[in-house]
Amino acid sequence: MREDAVGSADVGVGPGSRADDGSCRVLRVLGELNFGGTEMRTAELLPRLAAAGTEVHFVTLSDRIGPGPLAEAAVRHGGSVIPIPLDARFPLRFLRLLRRLRPDVVHVDCANFSGVLLCLALLGRVPTRVAHFRGDDNQHRSLRRRAQRWVWRQLLRASATDILGVSPSALTCGYHRAWRDDPRCQVVLNGLDLDRLHRPTGHHLRALTGAGPDDLLCVSVGRASPEKRRWLLPPILAGLRDQGVDAHVVLIGPSDDNDEARVRAAAAEHGVADRVHLLGPRDDVGGLLRQADVVVHPSCLEGLPGGVLEPIALGIGTVAADLPGVRFIDEHLPGVTIVDTDAAPAVWAAAVASAAGHTMATDPDTAGRRFQSSPFAIEAAVETHLAIYRRRLPEGLPSVPVAKNRSRLPAASER
Repeated sequence: MREDAVGSADVGVGPGSRADDGSCRVLRVLGELNFGGTEMRTAELLPRLAAAGTEVHFVTLSDRIGPGPLAEAAVRHGGSVIPIPLDARFPLRFLRLLRRLRPDVVHVDCANFSGVLLCLALLGRVPTRVAHFRGDDNQHRSLRRRAQRWVWRQLLRASATDILGVSPSALTCGYHRAWRDDPRCQVVLNGLDLDRLHRPTGHHLRALTGAGPDDLLCVSVGRASPEKRRWLLPPILAGLRDQGVDAHVVLIGPSDDNDEARVRAAAAEHGVADRVHLLGPRDDVGGLLRQADVVVHPSCLEGLPGGVLEPIALGIGTVAADLPGVRFIDEHLPGVTIVDTDAAPAVWAAAVASAAGHTMATDPDTAGRRFQSSPFAIEAAVETHLAIYRRRLPEGLPSVPVAKNRSRLPAASER
């Protein structure tokens, strides 16, 4: 299994290298390390966790992209990335890795399937076993899929020491509606690194798109998957045109041929093909976002959407579908215009034109300071992760306090 490893695990991390110096070793399990919200938020934690003596390694389950484009960040901060595809050999390979790596924590981001992986971690005698719910998973399933999910949930209940959700609704929809009765459950908000968003870019969106100085520049950030509904952006653009607003839309995020074909077909159908621009994945998202007049996030399935948090942190008006995670953000920070999930493109267009006014009226520095004092600041997320990771380390090792603003979450979530 080691021929695919990237980073320190490739050069023999194992029992002989385990230090009793107060450090903590974490094994994170994700589908892949691509440019998605979960992966980006996880990568942003790495330098701060490493500075606190926490070593983070990754297992990726995808057989599509290998270690993934964020593997370099993991290696740079002392970790490694080991792709182990989900096939018949997976259980044995995973248990062998646990024996070699000897992690203090296994932290899994695979919804209810986390139960399968945490049962393996229990067999591997890992003391802290964390399941992390990232989305409001309320999709319709067949009877077979519901039964399978029920089994996975029972395994999770039997094996997890900690059950986290990025928002109250992520735990309600993903784990169980009575999650508050389970003492292992807590809301751990995604922390957002403002430093990354303020890195400069050498690209100017108006020059890239050919937008005029008075054209409304709309940006949408998210991976190309059906639930993101990027194909709604061309009809929204056409709705703006019908309301007398000249606009362009820029789509940023990992690409998919089928999704892009659907977006381009919608753009041609509505006569806006020259005003829809697909930039694919970028590492200068913050620099591009700062040039937007408004952000549009039409996704119909989220947990705590970074595609809404990021522009709000920069003071950019954002239009998003009416989802629990979006409403949760709106409870804490201004700048979100919420639209019914099934609203017509003309309704979205009117909301976009209105939200642009928030951008014009908001000072970016004021928005940044407001965000840093909110529960979404990355420092709060780091403190909470460290507290969970170190809770079951041998006695006598230093502990890390839970972020103070976590205590405000239940009241805010129940308003």
